[in-house]
Amino acid sequence: MNVITLRRHCEALVGIRHDVKWGGVDVYSVHQTKMVCIFYDGNKMACKVPDDLFLMMAEIPGCRPAPHLARVGWIEFGLECTLPNAEIESIITRSWHLVVDKLPKYVQKALRQNDSHHG
Repeated sequence: MNVITLRRHCEALVGIRHDVKWGGVDVYSVHQTKMVCIFYDGNKMACKVPDDLFLMMAEIPGCRPAPHLARVGWIEFGLECTLPNAEIESIITRSWHLVVDKLPKYVQKALRQNDSHHG
């Protein structure tokens, strides 16, 4: 898992805002702090995954339900995660879509019309 590449992927998503919270957690959000992805402890990241993938993702070596966020469908990816970076990037993009899907329609439309290279 290449954390630097994954951070760059987050930063490239439309409408993303980066903040550092909770004593050193990098938080990537869209539209008024709806979290898409977080990085912490130097080499761990977590993001929301679709409900139908949650149980399967939790079984992958190096992945587990994210502490404090598992109840809302988040998976933690550790350094030992066996998924290729491209797969994790795809999951982050899906997380972005899951967050955007819950935003008001006018916000969704504005974000998605600029979403040329993700989708």
